[in-house]
Amino acid sequence: MTLVPELSMVVPIRDERAGVVDLITQLVPALEASRIESFEVILVDDGSRDGTPEILEQLCEADHRLQCVRLRRPFGKGDALGAGFDQARGSLIATIDADLQESPEELDRFLSVLEQGADLVIGWRHQRRDGVGKRISSFLYNRAVRWVGGPPLHDGNCGFKLMRKELARELPLSGGRFRFMQLVANHWGYRVREVQVSHRKRQTGNSHFGPLRAFTAALDLLVILALLQGHSRPGIVFLKWGLVSAIPGSVILAFIAYLRIFEGSIQHRFPLLALGVMLLLAGLQLLLAGVMAEWMGAKERSRPAYRVEKSRHETREHQR
Repeated sequence: MTLVPELSMVVPIRDERAGVVDLITQLVPALEASRIESFEVILVDDGSRDGTPEILEQLCEADHRLQCVRLRRPFGKGDALGAGFDQARGSLIATIDADLQESPEELDRFLSVLEQGADLVIGWRHQRRDGVGKRISSFLYNRAVRWVGGPPLHDGNCGFKLMRKELARELPLSGGRFRFMQLVANHWGYRVREVQVSHRKRQTGNSHFGPLRAFTAALDLLVILALLQGHSRPGIVFLKWGLVSAIPGSVILAFIAYLRIFEGSIQHRFPLLALGVMLLLAGLQLLLAGVMAEWMGAKERSRPAYRVEKSRHETREHQR
C-alpha cells in the first residue's frame, strides 16, 4: 500500500544539466530534516534539450520519493507548475526554483506561518543577489500588483512558496499567470502571507526570462484582471460592454429612423447618426468577441495547456 505524502515539492526544470544533481543533494536532505513526516519531490522537465531528462530519470530510479514528469516541449514555467500540481498527492504543495537561489532548509518557517492560518505563504527575498535590472523590474511588478488589489507583500514573485492543495489546483498558471498567484488567491478570499528567506546568486544555468518579461507580465496582468472581473470567464467582460455600447446605439438609430420615416428628414442630426452607427458596430464587435472568448475559454477550461510525454509516477503505478 502506497502512503500519501504530506507534502509535494514541485520543481520546474529546464536545461539545468549542470546543477540538477546538486539540486537533489540539497533538496532531499532539507526535506528530511524538516517537520514534514513524509514528502515527494515532483521534478517537472519543461522540454529540456541538454540531457537533463536522462539525469532526472536516473535520480528518480534511485529514490522512490522522486517523481519525474516530462513535457513534450518547453511550455513555460506556469504550465510546468500546473503539470506538477496535477500530479501532486500531498495535502500541502511547495514550489522552489531549480537554481536553488532560495534555501530549502527554511521550509519550516513557511510551515509555521501556514499553521497560523495562511493558505499561501510566499518567500520574501529581502536581500536579493540579482542584478540591478531584475531588482528594478521586481520592484515595479510588486507595486503594480499591490496597486490593482493584491495583498501587501514585498516580493510576490519569489519561486519558493507553500500552499494548500485546494488552492494550488484552482490557480490559473499557464503563460505568465503563475506570477500572480498572490493576486488571484487574495481576490478569492484565501489568506496570503510572506516570510523572509535568504537569497544567493545563481550558481549554474541561465535565466529563461529575457528583457521582454516586463511587457509580457503587463499583458498577463490585464488577462488576470479580466478573469477576476469576469469570475474566470473573460468573455463576460466583452459581453457586458458590448451590450452597454450596442443598446444605446440601437436606440439612437431607432430614433433617427423614426425621424426619417415620420418627419421625412433627420435635419441636422448627422453627428447623432454617426454616433449611433459607431456605438452599434462597436457593440456588435464586442459581443462577437465575448462569444468567441466564452467558447474558447470553455474549451481551455476542459483541458490543460501542457502535454505530458512521460510521468515516472504513472510508470511505477503500472508496474505495480
